Amino acid sequence: MENVQQQAIGHNKAKQWQIALFPFNNAATNVYFAFYTYFTYYALMYLTGSTGAALAGTVVSATLAITVSMFNGIFAPLMRVFDGITDPVLGGIMDKTKTKFGKFRPFMIIGNIMLALSIILMMVVFRGIPGSLSALRWVCFIVCYIIYVLGYTCQCAVTKAGQTCLTNDPKQRSQFVIWNMIGQIGSIVLVNIMTGGVLTNEAICPKGLIINEADNGMSLAALAAELGAKGFDISNLGLVADKTYTYVCGAAYGPQFYNIMVPFVVILSAVYTIMAVAAIWEKDKPQYWGVSEKPAKLKDYVGIIKGNKEMRWLVLSSGLNKLASTVATSGTVAFLLYGCLMGDYNGLFIPFYALCFVFMGIFFLWGSSTAGKKGQKRGVAQFTVFALLFYIGVLILLCIYNHDNPATWLSLFSMEGGFHLTINAYTILFIIFYGCGYGAFNCCDQLTIPMVADCTDYETYRSGNYVPGIMGTIFSLVDKVISSLQTLLLTLFIVVLVPGLNALPAEGTPYMPGMELSTIICFCLLPMAAWLVTTFCMTRYGLSGKRLEEIQAVNAVRKAAVQGGMSMEEAMATWQTIDQVPAEFIPKKKPRIDKKTGLEKVDKENFLDKIYNKVFARKEKVTSAPPSSNAIPIPNEYMTDEVRAVVNARFEKHDGEVSAAVTEETKTEIQTDSENGGNE
Repeated sequence: MENVQQQAIGHNKAKQWQIALFPFNNAATNVYFAFYTYFTYYALMYLTGSTGAALAGTVVSATLAITVSMFNGIFAPLMRVFDGITDPVLGGIMDKTKTKFGKFRPFMIIGNIMLALSIILMMVVFRGIPGSLSALRWVCFIVCYIIYVLGYTCQCAVTKAGQTCLTNDPKQRSQFVIWNMIGQIGSIVLVNIMTGGVLTNEAICPKGLIINEADNGMSLAALAAELGAKGFDISNLGLVADKTYTYVCGAAYGPQFYNIMVPFVVILSAVYTIMAVAAIWEKDKPQYWGVSEKPAKLKDYVGIIKGNKEMRWLVLSSGLNKLASTVATSGTVAFLLYGCLMGDYNGLFIPFYALCFVFMGIFFLWGSSTAGKKGQKRGVAQFTVFALLFYIGVLILLCIYNHDNPATWLSLFSMEGGFHLTINAYTILFIIFYGCGYGAFNCCDQLTIPMVADCTDYETYRSGNYVPGIMGTIFSLVDKVISSLQTLLLTLFIVVLVPGLNALPAEGTPYMPGMELSTIICFCLLPMAAWLVTTFCMTRYGLSGKRLEEIQAVNAVRKAAVQGGMSMEEAMATWQTIDQVPAEFIPKKKPRIDKKTGLEKVDKENFLDKIYNKVFARKEKVTSAPPSSNAIPIPNEYMTDEVRAVVNARFEKHDGEVSAAVTEETKTEIQTDSENGGNE
C-alpha cells in the first residue's frame, strides 16, 4: 500500500530502476531482430551447400542467388504472416495465464529460451547434416524458424502488455522511449557493428563473393580486373565473355561468422532478458493486474476490434508507419541512396547512422517530456507534424540531385592524399533535415508502444475486460502482416521503375538512370504519406492525457469494488465518469509554486498548444464536471480493508471531517467495523 497511501488507491507507480530496465525486454528481442537479416545469408551459404565456397573466398553462382531471392520473396513473407497469425493466439493464452511465477515473466523466459534454441539448432547443431541430404536441411531450417517465430512472439508481446502492470503513471510510461533508445543502441546498433564492422575483418572471417548476371552490368574483362585487385580469381568460374555482371563482396557468412555471432546474440539477449525480468518481478502480481470476472473468449476479441475505436485508429497509423519506416530504413534503400546515387556507401552509411542517433536522443528527450506532461497522443501528433515538415526539406534536396553535379552529392570526407573533410552545403542541409526528421518520426514510433497500454486501459474501461496480451498482439499482428509487404514494395518501386535493373540494389550495384525517382518514393514519399495518415488518425484518436486520467480513476474504483465482491456489470453501471469517483481514487498533483510570488504556476497556452487544440483536440471527450463533484462511494459491504484503511486515515487526519466521497452512514459503518476488528 505504499503507493496507495502516497498517491491514490489504484494509482500504480514503479521505481525508476524498474522503468529503466523493463525496456530491455524489447532490446532482448531486437538482438534477434537485427540478426534476422543473416538468416538469409545462412540459407545461401549453408542450405544451398556453398559454405565451403564462402570460406575459400570464391564465387557463389547466380543460381544460388536466385534461390535466396525466392527465400526472401516467398518463404520469409509467408513466415512473417504466420508470425502475425500466432500473435492473437498467444495473446489470448497470456491473458488467461495466472501462475505463482506471474502472468508475464513465464512468457519472457520461455520466449527467450525458444529464440536461443532456434538459432543454436539452426546454425550450429544441424550444420552437420551432409549436403547430400539437402531436403532434410531445409526441413530442419523451417522447423527451427517456426520455433524462432513462436519464441519471438512470446517475448515481444510482453513489451507492450507488461506496461499495464508496471505503471499507469503517464510520465513514467512516456520514459519508455528514452530507455528503449538506449536498449536499441545496445542491441540493433551493437549487432550491426559486429556483423558489418568487426566480422568483416578478413583475419576473423574470410571474405566471399556473389556474382549475378545483369543486363546493364560490368563486362567480363572489367569484372576480372576489378575483382583481381580485390584478391579474387574468377578465371575458372565459367563466366561468359559476351554477358555483363554485377557482384557483391562482403563478409562470408560461413561457419566462423556464425560460430562467433550465435553465442554473442544468445548471451546478450539472455542478459537483457534477466534485466527486464528483474524490473517487472515485483509488479507481475495479481494486485497490479486488471480485474476481469471471466477470461475473454475468441468471440470477445472480435468485439474488442469492433468496439475499441481508439485501438483501431492507433493500429492503422502505427501499421502504416511501420511499413513506411521498414521500407525507408531498409538496407536496400541505404544501398540505393548512399551507394548507387552518392557513390560512397561505406563512407556515408555508418556516419549518417551514428548522426541519426544523436538527433534521436534530442527528440526522444523532448518527446518524453511532452508526452509525460500532455499525454502520449500529444507527443505522437506533434512530432509527426515535425517529421513531415523536415522531410519536405529532404524531398527538395533529393529532387535537385544531379548525378553529373558533385555539388548535389553527399560528401563527408576523403582519404585521397590523407584524411580531410569534404563536406558541402548540400550535405549540411541534408544532415539537418534528415536528422531532425529521423529523430521526430522515431520518437513517434516509440511513443506508440506505451499507447498500447493506454488502449488496454480504455478497453478495461469500455468493456470491463483486462486483456493486455490480446491488445498487444493485435498490434503485432498488424505490424507483421503489413511489414511483410516490404519486399513487394521495394521490388515495385525500385526494380520495376529502373530500366535494366533485375534485382534489388546491393553493395557494388552501379548507378542507373531512374534510381533518383525510386529513392524519392522509398526514402521520402512513402514515409510522408504514412505520416499524413497518422496525422488524420490522431485527429480522431480520443485518448488524450486528461481523458486517460479519467479512465484510470474510473477503472481504479471499479477494481476496488469488484475485489470487494461487487459484480463487474454493477461496477461499470455505477461509475462512468470522473466526477462520480471518490477522492481516494484520484491522484493529487503536486502544485508548481512560483518561488518569486509564492503562488501556484498556471500553464499558459503556447503556439503549439493552440495548434493542437484546434486540429487534434476536437474529438476528445473530457468530462467537464470537477473530479469527485458527484462522488458515489463504494457501498460498505463491498469495501475492502485497503479502502477502509485509506478512508479512516483521511478521517483521522482531518479531525472527523470525512472526504466528500464518504457519506455519514458509511462513516458510521466504517467506525463500527473498525471497533469490531475490521471486515468480518
